[in-house]
Amino acid sequence: MSKPNDKKTMIKLCPETPLLSLPNENNSFNPALLNMSKIKVVKKELQHRYRRHRILAFLQGLYSCHWKRYQWREIEIGACCCLRGEQIFFTFLLLTFCISFVFLYMWLEAKNDYGGFDAFVFQFTKQWFYWSFFLVIIASIMFTYVLLLMMIGLCLLTEGQQPHLHWSNKIGILLVLSICIFGMVAVTLFYEEKWKAAELSLQMTAPYLHIFGICLMVAFSWPMGLYFAKLNGAALVEKKQRQSGNVKDSRKIKRIRAIQFISLISFLVVLLIIYTIPLGISSPCIRENKTLARKPTFIGHRGAPMLAPENTQMSFEKAIEHGATGLETDVTLSYDGVPFLMHDYTLRRTTNIHEIMPTSSHLPSSMFTWQTLETLNSGQWFFKAQPFKFMEPLTKEDELKAKNQSVMKLSNFLRLANRENKLVIFDLYRPPKKHPYRDKWIIRVLEVILNEVGMKSHLVLWLPGQFRADVQMMAPDFKQVLGTKLPLSELLRMKINGLNLAYKDIDSKDIKEFEKYGIFTNIYVINEPWLYSLAWCAGVHSVTTNTIHILKKIKRPFFFMTPKEYMLKWLLLDFISAIVIVLVFFYHWWREKGWYELLVKKKSPVFPMSGVTDVEENTEEIQNQDENNENQEEIPVSPSPSDEKNPGDFWESLLEMKSKNLKMTRSLSTESVIGSNDEDMPGNTFPTSINKDQVKGSAEEEVLECFINKTECCVTIVTKLILEEVIRKYIILPSLERHISLHRRG
Repeated sequence: MSKPNDKKTMIKLCPETPLLSLPNENNSFNPALLNMSKIKVVKKELQHRYRRHRILAFLQGLYSCHWKRYQWREIEIGACCCLRGEQIFFTFLLLTFCISFVFLYMWLEAKNDYGGFDAFVFQFTKQWFYWSFFLVIIASIMFTYVLLLMMIGLCLLTEGQQPHLHWSNKIGILLVLSICIFGMVAVTLFYEEKWKAAELSLQMTAPYLHIFGICLMVAFSWPMGLYFAKLNGAALVEKKQRQSGNVKDSRKIKRIRAIQFISLISFLVVLLIIYTIPLGISSPCIRENKTLARKPTFIGHRGAPMLAPENTQMSFEKAIEHGATGLETDVTLSYDGVPFLMHDYTLRRTTNIHEIMPTSSHLPSSMFTWQTLETLNSGQWFFKAQPFKFMEPLTKEDELKAKNQSVMKLSNFLRLANRENKLVIFDLYRPPKKHPYRDKWIIRVLEVILNEVGMKSHLVLWLPGQFRADVQMMAPDFKQVLGTKLPLSELLRMKINGLNLAYKDIDSKDIKEFEKYGIFTNIYVINEPWLYSLAWCAGVHSVTTNTIHILKKIKRPFFFMTPKEYMLKWLLLDFISAIVIVLVFFYHWWREKGWYELLVKKKSPVFPMSGVTDVEENTEEIQNQDENNENQEEIPVSPSPSDEKNPGDFWESLLEMKSKNLKMTRSLSTESVIGSNDEDMPGNTFPTSINKDQVKGSAEEEVLECFINKTECCVTIVTKLILEEVIRKYIILPSLERHISLHRRG
């Protein structure tokens, strides 16, 4: 506490303010006499009203570009939150949020196919770039932008501010919405199967989307609870004012209650829907431990393309090194009839043909002779393009070996697989027109397999569908594999031994049904651990992958749990979130209740003075007295000699009287009230005696009358007047001056 004589703590009193004969020095009051510990409560609320809201100003600036406070508009309780145009754009904002979330989820789920997408774009741009990763970044930025705008708008609404979306943000929302719609239409036209893959991914991600939705609702319960509490308090105030006859419009209370009911019901309905989502979730990884199938084996997709250049000797050796049970590749025929390994239609992406023969780089790979093909380098592009975003670095020895890889013959590939006892499966491309082996390409490949290499027949998984009956006659020991799903009866008629299906066609029921009749299932191309876990839970026998070095480390399927475990986690999560939401609503109700009760119950907080505590004020009585005092003349402050001698004598006498519990009546004289002669307090304006009819007129007589009725009332009135002077001089007036100056600058 500051010293009483410190000039910085002295507050100059307005001479026309009826503050009674307060202890003062040179017409100044020393605030050190006040107990500021409890006055800080009121001071905090007043500062909250008049201070600069930096966070709110920041949010207003981002949302509506209204950085100055006079530009803000508050929402009237019971009225509409914003203008009609803002309501329409906020609806667009919610729609954009949902669509951008679906767009982002689709691209995140498509991570398994990033390499294939980049290779597809390369055919048109002729330049290798991580287009898939770039699109993910764009989708993430758009979703984050829309999410922030929506959260800022909700925060402004809960703070009672009218949201006014700036025109630049409106353009941004429409741009995001257009890009997302265009992207979805493009996916539908060029890659419709991606939607089936997204639907399949929900079998794994739905439990985590459920958790995300619950967390989002818990976060949203904070502004929702605050808004609900404010509406509740406003309704109570309006109801009390209506009972006292100060409010004539009774429809306002109904509007407030209607808004409160609709907002709460809407929140609870959405929350209930999210809580019950697990009832519709069906995942093959929610099963008993005994029913889990064995771990699927691996077939290297063009070898190990993340560890070495695809379709090269080194790539297949790396796949075998990491435990592949089979090898997958693509076969085409050279112009002179030599089968070789090449996936693309041209040689431009995976060889240096554009450096050796730039004018012929656009020609089909099968239009070159083997003499030309074997001179091409198939390894240098791997380091220039880096076809996968996250590739493990190679050792110097492996790097040197990879740079010297060449186009591989089918015969060399078969010899490697035959020597390592690995299964082989390949796509066989028919040569273009005017090719000498256009009608003999299957016969030529069979000659290499059976005659040149002497491949073990049971290791060959024959995938090409053309002339399948002839192949079965020539090589009856080949395992016939079909690339499409057909009815079981048709598969048995065709003597199919296995299915090679895209991962979008995973169906645990069909897989089990086919397995009963000896038909195995291989799924391609699976690169992500979550997708491999889904295939494992579904009972798939083998998977074709680019990431064998990653998937081999998985010891147990991701997200695998028994139905009881899932039910327990689901109910526990719902219960905890419900408790948190209830506590949030209760906290806001309890926080707002204290200040609204002051208005509803007509009670004001305690303002202790000079050590006097637990003093309460009858607000209704004081308000009535204030109305009577408006028509009376104000009594100027006149310092008394006793105050000059000892500023605390007057208040010490009051404390002494309270400690003695003196009984006061309207017939008591002033001497009995103050417990001393008038000579002890010269300068006082109190009369020497008083009765019921004489107590009226001046502010001092009014205070004395209240003092006679209730000693605490006098102290509280004086404290109220002092506090009003302090607040007026040091809070309200400086705030008004700042706002006026800001308004003039604006």
